[in-house]
Amino acid sequence: MAYKSILNYVSISETDITTPTSTQRYPLGLQVTVEDSGAQDATKVFEYVKSHTTLVQYQPYVLNYIATAASEVVTAAPVTQTSPIVQVCVPQVGFTSGYYGFVQVQGQATAKVAAETYASGDPGEVLNAGTTFIVNGTSGVALVDNKTAMIYQATGSAAAAIAVFLVGNKVQNAAA
Repeated sequence: MAYKSILNYVSISETDITTPTSTQRYPLGLQVTVEDSGAQDATKVFEYVKSHTTLVQYQPYVLNYIATAASEVVTAAPVTQTSPIVQVCVPQVGFTSGYYGFVQVQGQATAKVAAETYASGDPGEVLNAGTTFIVNGTSGVALVDNKTAMIYQATGSAAAAIAVFLVGNKVQNAAA
């Protein structure tokens, strides 16, 4: 991968995007659009956050916006019914609790999916308290709706970390 910032307002290195740190380097909530020369769909959006817990690589989480000093934007895990309209994000690297770093909110990504039949092009959602994406409906007749957080980019039936396309808009959390 080779990331290049599209907007020149802030200079961000690939190391900053891929390496969480114990010290804050950017404003929380900063969104960065990058081009990844190694991806089919090269435009990706990342958001700078402070993790409230250990974050597992490729697992879907949501962003919570709170008014605590130095924690205006923190990642929350897993998705829950207490936050029914959410911004889903997927860390492309693991985070230590309390660390700062970038999580991906839009574009081609790798994410964990559940063991079920899925096909490339199926829309995916996250259930209440879910730690993987699932097909929104049934593979082949799946629904694109206000719960769709990503689109599958692979076909399979095993639980795995696979290529997906993160839609990037806020979604309604699906019931358990």
